[in-house]
Amino acid sequence: MNWDAIVAIVEIVGLMAVVASLVYLAIQVRQNSQLISQNTFVARSAMVHETSAFYARFFELIADNSELASIFHRGKNSEELDPVELERFESLLEVYFTSLEDMDHQYKSDLYFEEDDDEDLMQFMAPAYRNLIVCKHGSAWWDRTAKARCTPSFYDKIQKIREGWVVKKD
Repeated sequence: MNWDAIVAIVEIVGLMAVVASLVYLAIQVRQNSQLISQNTFVARSAMVHETSAFYARFFELIADNSELASIFHRGKNSEELDPVELERFESLLEVYFTSLEDMDHQYKSDLYFEEDDDEDLMQFMAPAYRNLIVCKHGSAWWDRTAKARCTPSFYDKIQKIREGWVVKKD
């Protein structure tokens, strides 16, 4: 056998090895992409589930405790609360808005649901929390504590939404 034939055979074997490696890598990339898609779907489903579970627990807590239900109702309707009731109402607001901020963070991280429209999640959910933040006690709590306890982006987002509302200062 001459050296030219041996070199040609080695080149063909090398080329076949490169092609096989590329095919293997393409298969691996495709499987990895599918796995990432599945994991993203699972993460988004988990976030939607966690959000639903939070709201179920939050309102179950209020529904199961008539005293807390009364405080929640009177607080969001700007009725008078004694100092202990006000503390409990503000604690409910703290829990609620902490959860909203977490959802906002997850949404910005693309770990929440995908929507076809461009509406922001907090704007979409505004009708659900509007009464809590425009009432006398909720507005005072927000004005007093939110800037220090919220991330700047969440605070700014809620403030912008609030600007469109008439805040009751009774």
